[in-house]
Amino acid sequence: MLILLGCIFLAVSAFPYLVYGFGIIFGKKGGVPPKLNKFPPISIIISAYNEANVIQRRVDNIASSSYPKEKYEVIFIDDCSDDNTFVIAEKALADADISFKIIRNEDRRGTNRSYNRGLKSASYDLIVTTDADVFFEKDSLKNLVSRLVSDDNIAAACSDMFPLHSSEINRTGKYEQKYRSVYGRMCGWESANDSTYNFNGGLVAFKRDIFSEICEGKGADDANTAFEAIRRGFRAYYETSAIVFEDIPVNLKDQSRQKIRRATRLIEATLSNLDVLRMSRPFSRIFFPLRIMMVTISPLLFFLGTGILCVGLLISSLLNIYLGIAIVAILVVLGVSRFAQSFAVNQYYLLRGLLRLGTDVSVWESTSKK
Repeated sequence: MLILLGCIFLAVSAFPYLVYGFGIIFGKKGGVPPKLNKFPPISIIISAYNEANVIQRRVDNIASSSYPKEKYEVIFIDDCSDDNTFVIAEKALADADISFKIIRNEDRRGTNRSYNRGLKSASYDLIVTTDADVFFEKDSLKNLVSRLVSDDNIAAACSDMFPLHSSEINRTGKYEQKYRSVYGRMCGWESANDSTYNFNGGLVAFKRDIFSEICEGKGADDANTAFEAIRRGFRAYYETSAIVFEDIPVNLKDQSRQKIRRATRLIEATLSNLDVLRMSRPFSRIFFPLRIMMVTISPLLFFLGTGILCVGLLISSLLNIYLGIAIVAILVVLGVSRFAQSFAVNQYYLLRGLLRLGTDVSVWESTSKK
């Protein structure tokens, strides 16, 4: 009885993921963004805290983009760093011959409030926000903006994100690679049919005539931007051809801290925007209910079901124990083990995020390698 109950809980926890798996394989695809006939001017806003070790490379990365320099400005906000981030950024931007404005916060404000301060100084109606410690491919910015302006109904778009390439990918990076390989396709399926709110903050573009500011309330700034687009009847698009790479913390402790913080903000954004369920559109009727289940019910049922199943196996006959071991061995042989481990780790982060609801995670600490 316990084994059956545990299996039922696990099956229910996996249900939304199975639906998305079916959609990824058989569902509608978004295709490549249309080619830009001309490059619209954009304002790129970067907020940074203690990123002195990467900011030079970040500026060089932006300067090497296929997006013409004369078509963008960079607004750099230093969030009260106590290292040389401000000085290095100012020199790097000047040396790169980029039009820029640089602002220093008098106290720590966090991402949302720093971006809003930058918005007030922006010269153009197309806004791009990006992290100081990520690096995008040469055409990523062009592809993202192309998607944004391709449809009047698209109010915001974000990039796909993967672990930064390195000659030796650490163990945490392997888990993240497997997770990201599925995550982007899930968001892409949502976008092709309607919208997604699962934005990556690494690179986001939006239209300022629709967004006068970024929500400074609970939740991730990128997710809240997507929700606001959806609430106003527009689409929020996840552009898989715009690739951004982020540095993955080497040790599991640092990655856990980063992932739990992100999970907390995502869950907060989810629960703070339940009003969009009342809208009559595919996002509200199909995708958002499944996402709510993913971030609230699935983690609880996953660990509850796992615990009940283990207890049931321990008190059952040896035959059932051997059967369980055989199933695990088959999964390993079929190569499913890494995906299963990645899924289990993600459920752990979501559960920790649920337990941290109510704590202040709006102010971040740098996770770049020092």
